[in-house]
Amino acid sequence: MSGMSAGYFHETLAGAGTEFWVNNPSLSEIEMALSAGAVGVASNPNYINALLKTEPDFVPATVRDVLARCEDDDDERLAMQVIRKTVSRPLGIFHPKYEETGGRYGHVAIQGNPRRNDDPDAMLAEAEGFRALGENIIIKQPATVAGIQVLEELTARGWSTIGTMSFSVDQYIAAAEAHRRGLRRTTKKPRCLITMLPGMFDEYLAEDAARRGVTVSPEVLCQAGITTARAAYKVSRERRYEAVILAGGARSSSHWTELVGDGMAITLSGALAKKLIDAKPPVVNRIEASAPQDAIQELRDLFPDLVRACDVGTLAPEEFRSYGPVVRFQNSLLGGIGTIIKEIEAARAERSEKL
Repeated sequence: MSGMSAGYFHETLAGAGTEFWVNNPSLSEIEMALSAGAVGVASNPNYINALLKTEPDFVPATVRDVLARCEDDDDERLAMQVIRKTVSRPLGIFHPKYEETGGRYGHVAIQGNPRRNDDPDAMLAEAEGFRALGENIIIKQPATVAGIQVLEELTARGWSTIGTMSFSVDQYIAAAEAHRRGLRRTTKKPRCLITMLPGMFDEYLAEDAARRGVTVSPEVLCQAGITTARAAYKVSRERRYEAVILAGGARSSSHWTELVGDGMAITLSGALAKKLIDAKPPVVNRIEASAPQDAIQELRDLFPDLVRACDVGTLAPEEFRSYGPVVRFQNSLLGGIGTIIKEIEAARAERSEKL
């Protein structure tokens, strides 16, 4: 273990209190991340899309195995079986870390069927099934009215959670308050991490600018998502929430280096993690830094959704589900399920041809 402590992400956790979670990893990336200091694995219904690029043989083999074992002919349910089987691989690999740290680290995330994201009863039932996968599973719920309701209930049962699809301070507050209410209903201390998604937020604003004919420089635009995560962090410290901010959707190294700080968690793809390991940038606490004020003011002037992301009380709970970046992410997750269903249909057709 002493030899591992010199790794970059070990140093960042020990020196700056920042957790590294690897996102949608291949087998080699799971093993690399674990040895490099990752404390957990993030995933969502786009995991299969990622694996089609990094491990193309794994996906059809997994689908064939699910079809062989399950008599169910409902493609959505079969797609979720593919996700469960895929997530089970890192679940076992990270379980020793879960045991070594008394359940603080070593979690592997799973997210339910996005087609059920507006049905709290369905999400709760799905979460109950996920718990059977292993004690180190951590269950993702969307930071919407329906998802936050389920997050509170899971917390009250002592189950660790991730509030996902959160792009705004108001979403973070609502989910953190739900986690706190859940903690009051249990003697256990389940973890809760709530996303802010700087890379995805930047992409959303770039698309918004193109739609509206707004001109903004890349140098200014790249400050937007980082600024939203810093705004949420400020509130989390002021209110002393138990829920940790999980910065996800990283698109560049800056989405790591600019958000390093005490009590932060950040997800990275295997490729981006490897890039940081090779570069080994200085471990500097930057979460409480700020972009130049003229850049922030320009963003606020140009993008109402930046204001709604950063300012407390500007996004009502009933608006969470229809908030632009949330809709964009939801559509992406629907596409992820669609990809799995297409793989199932292809495997079924191939099997029929052989009969």
